[in-house]
Amino acid sequence: MGQFTVLHFSLIAGVLVTALLIGHLLRQRRSPAATLGWIVFMVSAPWLAVPVYLTLGTRKLATPTLPVSRALPADADTPLARLLGSAGVPPPRPGNAVDWHRDGDAAWDALLAVVDSSTRTLDVALFLLRDDARGSRFMERLAARAEAGVRVRLLIDGIGSLLLARRGLRRLRAAGVQTAWFVPLLHRPLRGRTNLRNHRKMVVADHERAWSGGRNVGDEYFAADSAWIDLSFSLAGPVVADLSNLFAADWAFARKRIAEPDVVPSDAAGSRTVQLVPAGPTLARDTLHELMLTACHGAQRRICIASPYFVPDEALQLALVLAARRGVEVRLLLPRRSNHRLADLARMRYLRELAAAGAAIRLVPEAMLHAKAMLADEIAVAGSANVDLRSLFLNFELACLFLSPTDREALAAWFGRLDALTVDYRPAPVRWGSSLIEGLVLLAAFQI
Repeated sequence: MGQFTVLHFSLIAGVLVTALLIGHLLRQRRSPAATLGWIVFMVSAPWLAVPVYLTLGTRKLATPTLPVSRALPADADTPLARLLGSAGVPPPRPGNAVDWHRDGDAAWDALLAVVDSSTRTLDVALFLLRDDARGSRFMERLAARAEAGVRVRLLIDGIGSLLLARRGLRRLRAAGVQTAWFVPLLHRPLRGRTNLRNHRKMVVADHERAWSGGRNVGDEYFAADSAWIDLSFSLAGPVVADLSNLFAADWAFARKRIAEPDVVPSDAAGSRTVQLVPAGPTLARDTLHELMLTACHGAQRRICIASPYFVPDEALQLALVLAARRGVEVRLLLPRRSNHRLADLARMRYLRELAAAGAAIRLVPEAMLHAKAMLADEIAVAGSANVDLRSLFLNFELACLFLSPTDREALAAWFGRLDALTVDYRPAPVRWGSSLIEGLVLLAAFQI
């Protein structure tokens, strides 16, 4: 009788916990496929699904990241400006210098120039730091700056840089570099942060000069033979203070401490206007997703998107389809085969629908396209976020909105050079087996 009572109450407790977690799941924005996948998992195997959901299922956290701007900019006269102002992201900053890196060699030189220019502080956040030739040289430069008296902080993602040899970090610490793991592999998983990765890439010197974009630090990201195609840029001026504040928030999050006081924007260094648009689980809204939706719905002439992976949610997919149907030139530039096969499978249904709507799908046949950029009429965006569910709804990401004509023209020219390397995508007839596989992959799309 006693065993029956324990079993009875255990089943009741299991049902109640499962029901509570399903309620939590339904309150968080996910694709219908991902929501259905979690519900099926919880109902069919609750004793396994509950701890897995507690470990991986959280999408938003209550911890604040950076000071929220409550006031709309005085010149918020466009829908996008009002949208971003209402989200509390940092306002547009005039007076910046922007340098777009033409290739991997230029990006590498610019990266080292920012590192070597630091005299007081050097803050580095990377998703992936390789233990290869470029990665080793980069770590040597960080150690040299620390030995010269610069306060150097290195923040690397616990999963992205999992294979980084610990001896390299020990050498950095011995030289005086402060290091931290963002959600390390060994932590308390039931806090719900395991699935939340810091995908941002930024190197900030003295709160005045910065390097950012889509590149990690490793040999392939700076390849001279175009085996990998990426996009990065350097910044100087007031917008760099916003990057410094973002890094401080991430550093505090990783170290479980209170963020430092705000960095005051520096004097003008140029004539460009740039706005930092961060996104992540500690922001109440999905700012990059909102930015892309607003840009797509408002576009009248063109939408150009470059991304290594393309797994949008239904709202973004519909916005692109409707834009193509109303005559907007919608052009997607993707790798023919990325470094994630599951992502390539997951994108097929979306590409077929877009091609049928009249969008131009262009594939890079001979290289891995790793750049992340968008140009929609006069809206120019580049940064660390892929056009997939993980980047738009799970990762800590950053993008820069470039508001000066010179930068829009520079990004348009970059898209033109990239387009010259591509070939047309022609959808193959849908087969029952491939359609089934695509559907199964989409159930896990949030984890890709």
